Amino acid sequence: MINFLFQNSRFLVYVIVFTSFLSSVILYIVSLNILFHLCLSFVMAVPDTDKSGKQFAVTLLQVLDIGLIALVFQITSIAMYQFFICKKEMADSRFLKVLRIYDFHDLKSTLMQVAVLILTVMFLEQAAEYGATLETLYFALSVSCVLVAVVFVIKNLKSSSHDKRD
Repeated sequence: MINFLFQNSRFLVYVIVFTSFLSSVILYIVSLNILFHLCLSFVMAVPDTDKSGKQFAVTLLQVLDIGLIALVFQITSIAMYQFFICKKEMADSRFLKVLRIYDFHDLKSTLMQVAVLILTVMFLEQAAEYGATLETLYFALSVSCVLVAVVFVIKNLKSSSHDKRD
C-alpha cells in the first residue's frame, strides 16, 4: 500500500508544475500589458526631462525584472515536469537542452544565474531611481556579496557534476 502511494506520489508534482506554469503565463501577460501601456504613454508624451527619462528607464527595467521572474517559473515548471512526470528521455525537451539542464545540479545553476540577472536588474533600478546614495552603496555591496557566493556555488556545482559524469 505505502509502496503504491510512493510510486504514484510523483503525480503530486503536477501541482507544482501547474502553478509554476500558470504563474509564468500570468507574469508574461502582466509584463506585456505594462510594456504596451508604456509604449502608449511614450507615444503620447516622449520623456523630455532627465527625471521623466529616468522614470521611463526604471519602468523598462521593472518590465525586464518581471520577465526574468516569469522565466524562472517557466524553467521550474518545465524541469519539474521533465524530471518527475514525463516518461520520455531528457533529450526530447528542446527547452531544457538549450539551457543545458540535465539534472537538478544544472537546474540549480541555471536558476541561480537567472537570480543573479534579477539582482543586477534590481540594482540598476535602484541606481537609476535614487542615484548615488549611501543606500545604493549598501545595496551594491550586498548584491556583490551574493554574486560572489553564487559564482562560487555554481563553480563548485559544475566541477562536482563534471566529476560525476566522467
